[in-house]
Amino acid sequence: MSDVAVVFTTFNPGRPFLQTVREALRGHPVIVVDDGSSRGAEVLDEAAGLGAVVVRQPENGGIGAALNAGVRVALDGGSRFVVTFDQDSAPERETIDALRDTYERLAAAGEEVAAVVPGRFAAVRQAISSAESPDARRVIQSGMLIPRETFATIGEFDESLFIDLVDTDFELRILGRGHRIVAAPTRIGHELGQTVRLRPFDRLPFTITTMASTPFRYYYRLRNRITLTRRYFRQEPLRMARDLLVDLVYFGVILMCARPRRAMGAVLGRGLRDGLRGRGGRIPSELARRATTIRWSSVAN
Repeated sequence: MSDVAVVFTTFNPGRPFLQTVREALRGHPVIVVDDGSSRGAEVLDEAAGLGAVVVRQPENGGIGAALNAGVRVALDGGSRFVVTFDQDSAPERETIDALRDTYERLAAAGEEVAAVVPGRFAAVRQAISSAESPDARRVIQSGMLIPRETFATIGEFDESLFIDLVDTDFELRILGRGHRIVAAPTRIGHELGQTVRLRPFDRLPFTITTMASTPFRYYYRLRNRITLTRRYFRQEPLRMARDLLVDLVYFGVILMCARPRRAMGAVLGRGLRDGLRGRGGRIPSELARRATTIRWSSVAN
């Protein structure tokens, strides 16, 4: 059996996920960590029947906690590498081999490689040059191959971030240690979210086409952006300042296009306040309930 364990995190998984598990099991041990789903129990049961190790979190603890649970199972089982995927990622059969081969080739040459990611993630290019083994930046954790040694030196994923920018924090910790994240010549498919045409002003025909998330996610996105800016500004001042500015403009657009705006203002305001105070964990329950009242002022594509 391969020394690369495949870890999938799931939340309310659908039946198409089972085909992804079947493909991964053909060459690797598979660990599925379900993050407190309210639906999809039969899918998880079938995944276990196929041969995957299924870990069911007792409650929704966030992507960081789910990833760490899977990584621990993999490492305790003797795996040398872990490659992490979301449930809606679609790795090709050769993807994991390409990630591992890239790591082994560079490690044999004495390179300090802490992780390897696909060169392309859906339509996103993760490599920053066209070299044979280019460095990767702004990486996504889905499809990331991580050797055991990286967890020993860098630590686990930050569970306090809960969701959003968990992979960015992990990347910045790696770069802060002077290690490389390398892009391999492979790609994975992935759902990146919904593109919508938003209308910031109800009485004007002006629209903005952008990606829109579920409203409660903007609490985490703003809170964690503030957290990471404070945490890594001295290490990466230009990147932190640029990313913060871009996100603030985007949050302004989201606020203008949310209905009611007052509810979205509350979500963003609490995210800002908690980020400045260093608060982590789950969104406050009363704020999560209020976020369910938010709708987008949009037009059909």
